[in-house]
Amino acid sequence: MINIVYEDWLVVEQDIPPLAGQPDMPAGAAGAGALGSGPGGFPQAGPAGTDPNQQPPDPNITQQGLPEQPDDVTQDPQTPDMPEEGEDLDFEQWKVKYFKQSVIGDPNEMLDLLKQVRERSLEPYERKFVEDNIQIQYLRQNANVKSASDKIRKLIKEELDKNNPSVSLVNHLDEILKTMPELTNVFIKITGLLGAKGDGHRKYIAALLNAVQVGSGGNTEDIVLNDKEYSIGISTRFNSLFGDVSIGKWELKEDDPEKFLKEPELRRLENGSPEEKDALRKRIIAESIADKFKTRAFIFNVVDNDGTVIFLGWDLANSLRSAFKDGKLIVKLTKSDNSEAMIEDNGAIVAFMDMKINYRKPTGKLDADGNKDYQELPFMERREGFLFLTATSSLLSEAATTLQGMSCKLIPYNGNPSDLKALARSAPDATELLLRNP
Repeated sequence: MINIVYEDWLVVEQDIPPLAGQPDMPAGAAGAGALGSGPGGFPQAGPAGTDPNQQPPDPNITQQGLPEQPDDVTQDPQTPDMPEEGEDLDFEQWKVKYFKQSVIGDPNEMLDLLKQVRERSLEPYERKFVEDNIQIQYLRQNANVKSASDKIRKLIKEELDKNNPSVSLVNHLDEILKTMPELTNVFIKITGLLGAKGDGHRKYIAALLNAVQVGSGGNTEDIVLNDKEYSIGISTRFNSLFGDVSIGKWELKEDDPEKFLKEPELRRLENGSPEEKDALRKRIIAESIADKFKTRAFIFNVVDNDGTVIFLGWDLANSLRSAFKDGKLIVKLTKSDNSEAMIEDNGAIVAFMDMKINYRKPTGKLDADGNKDYQELPFMERREGFLFLTATSSLLSEAATTLQGMSCKLIPYNGNPSDLKALARSAPDATELLLRNP
């Protein structure tokens, strides 16, 4: 088997002269549900308290009443509570053990665990899980990555917004990476991976957060960040530019009205005025999308032409519900020549409505009636069963200041602009990837 070691692609710190004004860095330095059903076997919390003023925690995070972790990750216990070495564990039992070990996060111990099962006869998913996480631990053996990861994990332990975990994760990634340009520049290198950039990005984020990879950019979380008190399911995306970022599959279900509307509202949906029906239909759509992604924390990255690394953290469920209620996001239903359709039993062709969500931006002027004037800008849309984030980077930067559950951070490139092309082209070529000796 050919093993591609991502660690070889990172720049060792001592090879990089410090940039002007930058301090020298040391060289070493899951879904909501019943209790017990969290990612990696971690227990989940029951319902929130009865205090009407208490905001329930975001389902991206599952909690349990265990003692608090010490803030300094280096003081964590050296071995978690797990079966004795030498026990013959099946793969699922071993995976629970691996998830528990990830709370401590020593890359050498994690690699030892992975290599214990690597030579087994594994199913395709099991093989992928092992190989993906081996690559992540190779990355974490790099002194720069390990140093950044420890600092980020410490900040997460101290300052995690459990209602908006994506916001916390992106803020902490930004705080540490902007002091370590050698690591920020890896995002520029990822652009050179072309079709493989999503996988390289996913593993890099997992290495920085000390998370476990469980998927590959599909309809569920890609990586899971574990702690003794919670697990966070994270979806990662890396695009060449904002304006067409895939979020995931979504479709309206036949029973969605009953799930999200009360009985009087259901009656108005059937017999109310056209205005009432339209408002209720749009509310059902917003609630349905929020419910679909309620267990997901999103981390998006884009590298601008000038080398600026853009981070977007988005807790979609909280953000969408709040923005729809406040009138900041508007659901638009239209029909077009390209609308999807179906053929009924009687042969009639029924066109489905196209769905778009626009951001309502104040223009700073007054309309003809003397009220605040607004313009609507593209924000999200549904195409062929999938949702896409269609907002531009400038709109996202503005929206992040007004929408709950969204954070947009920019890390400018501080190097020589002439080096940008060389960085992007430093990614391994096909010869190295395919013909490298195992």
